[in-house]
Amino acid sequence: MKRVQDQAPLRSDEESDWISKNLAQQEKRHANIVKEMEALAPQRDVWIDEFFQRLQTRGYNYNCDAVRVIDKEDIPEKPNRRFKVVF
Repeated sequence: MKRVQDQAPLRSDEESDWISKNLAQQEKRHANIVKEMEALAPQRDVWIDEFFQRLQTRGYNYNCDAVRVIDKEDIPEKPNRRFKVVF
């Protein structure tokens, strides 16, 4: 049995223009989001350090009123790369 190759549908000039404009707007918004996330990097590092400190001192509730404190050895080390933010 022969396999039929998938072909992209033909677009009108108006549709192509709309796609181009929309893509440019999305890329601009994405660049702004990345810029804002990178600007937060120093504050994000502080938040992470504070969170790890709370885990080592106060711990967290894992079942009703049962609290578990995380030892310093069990806290993951910060990787040697940029922080990856997924949104």
